[in-house]
Amino acid sequence: MNEFAEKHILVVEDDAEISRLLTVFLKTEGFNVQVCQRGDQAPLAVRQASPDLLILDILLPGQDGLSVCQQVRSFYQGPILMLTACEDDVSELTAFRSGADDYVRKPIRPDVLLMRIQALLKRCATSTVQSEQYRCGPIEIIPGRREVLLNGEVVELQSGEFDLLELLARHQGQAVSRDRCYKSLRGIDYDGADRSLDMRISSLRKRLGDQAPQRFIKTVRGTGYMLANDETR
Repeated sequence: MNEFAEKHILVVEDDAEISRLLTVFLKTEGFNVQVCQRGDQAPLAVRQASPDLLILDILLPGQDGLSVCQQVRSFYQGPILMLTACEDDVSELTAFRSGADDYVRKPIRPDVLLMRIQALLKRCATSTVQSEQYRCGPIEIIPGRREVLLNGEVVELQSGEFDLLELLARHQGQAVSRDRCYKSLRGIDYDGADRSLDMRISSLRKRLGDQAPQRFIKTVRGTGYMLANDETR
């Protein structure tokens, strides 16, 4: 039994056959599914449906998926999974910068799609109010409010960026392996080639003004990344 059965997924995909296959597969897994086939109609569909998760194709009629993603992020805080036919770092980085939490490349493998969906929903389910807060120099991380402050000012982070920073904060002063990051944030094992984690770290550093040589988010060669504490700064 799918632990996330009955969760509502909105699929924005203009290819009738792909949307049909996605609908059949997701309903078989116990999800409630709604389909929208136009990008210019997607923001209203998201606002009206308030889905637990949004699956959003990049190439859409009326308005492309990247623009839709940016637009809905002003009112929708749930996870967004992008569908892309591209296989280059630029498109993946653009998807993250637009507000996506993860992406799946076409042709879609059902088992991979399901793992990504479950990982995103699990992150939301475990994002309960916590009293613990973390501090690294001028950076304050408040999980309960999903908020990050830099010198007392709120920093606007994408959902996936916050999840990555929170993961590093929970293990502050310790190296978090790439494998652990991918497993925790994307529900997959690190394949040795995927650069999405590096791109997200780069984006996070820019938003936090984290510059060499005294970085708050440190690269641990051969392992992964670490959020520094007083002993490791």
